[in-house]
Amino acid sequence: MIDHKERGAANAPLFPDRIVTWLVRFCGALSTALILVIFVQIVVAVIRRYLFDSPLQWSDEMIGYLLVTLIMLGSAEALRRGDHIAIDLVSAQLRLRTARIQIAFANLSVMAFAIIVGLSIWDSISFAYSFGSYSVGYIEIATWIPQAPIVLGMALLFLTAGLGFYRSVRGLPQ
Repeated sequence: MIDHKERGAANAPLFPDRIVTWLVRFCGALSTALILVIFVQIVVAVIRRYLFDSPLQWSDEMIGYLLVTLIMLGSAEALRRGDHIAIDLVSAQLRLRTARIQIAFANLSVMAFAIIVGLSIWDSISFAYSFGSYSVGYIEIATWIPQAPIVLGMALLFLTAGLGFYRSVRGLPQ
């Protein structure tokens, strides 16, 4: 006998689900690549400083900007995979229905966080752009540029949490 619960259009992934999952995975891959870029940059900076006595003046500042980008691109992928730090002492003991409610509430909380941070940083970017603010240091760059990945990261976090919320409400696997 064929089990129809696992087949059919009702259990097919949503169209936005596929797009968001692909986008989050792609940004997670970019985040991983940035780890390698930062590593190479650190190695080059150390070699230049200690072997050639010619330090890179801009290296530390660039690494800071890249770390912000790395974290923002990778946070949604970590949420999608369930890799964020969680205190599951209580949630591991919950019954199925209560666990689904807890997961839905957790995803709503992440969505609220993403909205608050996203709007806050958007205001900061708008001000920096309109004011024409530039960073101080070796890399003179408009200050809104290194802040832009935070907006992208919060949008990805919001979309990923939204999909998690939808799945928890529908009873679909996370």
